[in-house]
Amino acid sequence: MRRTVTIILGVIGLLIWGFLVVTAGQSFREDPVDYDMQDLDVPDPAELDLPDVSAAPPADAGTSSPDAVLEPSRRVRAIEPQQFASPAFADAENLERIEARMPRADPPKRARAAVVLLHRPTSLQAGLISFGTAQTIRLLDVTPTTLERSCPDSGGSQWACGVMARTQQRLFIRNRSLACEAASTVWTGEIRTRCWIGLQDVSAWLAKQGWAEAEPTSSLASLTEIARAERRGLFGDAVR
Repeated sequence: MRRTVTIILGVIGLLIWGFLVVTAGQSFREDPVDYDMQDLDVPDPAELDLPDVSAAPPADAGTSSPDAVLEPSRRVRAIEPQQFASPAFADAENLERIEARMPRADPPKRARAAVVLLHRPTSLQAGLISFGTAQTIRLLDVTPTTLERSCPDSGGSQWACGVMARTQQRLFIRNRSLACEAASTVWTGEIRTRCWIGLQDVSAWLAKQGWAEAEPTSSLASLTEIARAERRGLFGDAVR
């Protein structure tokens, strides 16, 4: 008996719960809003500052001015493999092939002077070298030290610095071959150029050791000033 009453009460409870759900759904239903046109604040067109278009002639659909014709925009993309570009466009029919730009010109290269190897050098003066009896090189950037030049020492006496300068150049070269900037190994007379022993510039060595003075406008002028300040070569005491 108790079990039957429990089932009946459960069924009645389910019916009541279903009725409440249906009633709540109808109460949340949105009804259309009924607007009253009199409540809307519609402005009067006469109060608005609008342009007067009544005098404008009607547009002719058959004709149009040249200014009114708008050409479709054209986009250009590079197709060279060395350049990056967008892979595709939507309006592929408007693509136009144009000529590729000219390649950039390389900067002009300075012609390198020919370097020749000269054998059996003879030191005439510090900064002056001969090869045989008819070929002479006056080294670039330095003034040759004459054999007659004499220099004062710290005691106030003079010593034969010109002869010693030639001796020091001779000891530096030691009959080794010189690499010099020249168009050929054969010429007649004296030429003015630069020479090396290995990687050592002979002119730079003479200026640094003070056995030949660098020309004032040359890049070696600072070496002569250092040699003078440190009393090397021509600017120091006698070398014995």
